[in-house]
Amino acid sequence: MKKLIEGKELKSVILNTLLRFDEFCKENDIKYTIAYGTALGAIRHKGFIPWDDDIDVIMMRPEYEKFEKAWKQYILNSTDHYKLWPEMDEENYFMAFCAKFFDTETVLYEHFSKGKIVEYGVYIDIFVLDHIPVEKNEQRKLFMDVRFYWKWIQHFQRHFKKWNKLVRKYHLPLPSLDMVAKRLMKCKNRYNSQLTSLVSLTQDYRKKEDMNNSIYEYEWFNHFSLVEFEGHRLPIISNYDKMLENSYGDYMKLPPKEQQIGHNVEAYWKY
Repeated sequence: MKKLIEGKELKSVILNTLLRFDEFCKENDIKYTIAYGTALGAIRHKGFIPWDDDIDVIMMRPEYEKFEKAWKQYILNSTDHYKLWPEMDEENYFMAFCAKFFDTETVLYEHFSKGKIVEYGVYIDIFVLDHIPVEKNEQRKLFMDVRFYWKWIQHFQRHFKKWNKLVRKYHLPLPSLDMVAKRLMKCKNRYNSQLTSLVSLTQDYRKKEDMNNSIYEYEWFNHFSLVEFEGHRLPIISNYDKMLENSYGDYMKLPPKEQQIGHNVEAYWKY
């Protein structure tokens, strides 16, 4: 019977996953920032939010691509027990709004709406930022286009698994999961060559089509500081105050008890 991982032990495994990710980024001169609840926890609690047990980091698209390439090259000749699930991967299309870096000595079941259960290891989330237009109507069009293709990815993955395998196997020029995924990535990259002044998690799955809560100044991601997190020093953008205000408003104020809820996951040791 597999041994359950929970409480302090689960947070320790997640923290070690983050520290391995951080170590690899330092070795390869790759920039990232802790983000969302992880950044909030660092500033408000100097570590995990007490009721939370996940880790989020943000990377600009070029830094993420550098990380993905370096990790894939490294892992070819390594027995490292950590694995990268790329942002756009045949296994990972359902989670196409972020990449995951996880511990393969563990297994984690994450429960989503409509009964969807996804299996991987204890992980950290890697969110990738892309340049977006400054003009509001152009922003809205981009976000709606990205959301449109993401919904089609979910539709293909839920209802056409055999069809997708057939198209992939015989290289058929027909509508498929891979085709939609390529169009999604084309949307995300639409403004990256222009180096606009704004960047965003274009696929902010928490918001409606025309309301994105993850729009930041590109300049913020060129300046970093170190912040304490569970006794370790980790990178955070120097303008973290604006980033946290953007996501949480008065972020130093604790939410009501009924909102202090963690994630719906089950984690076990494999051996």
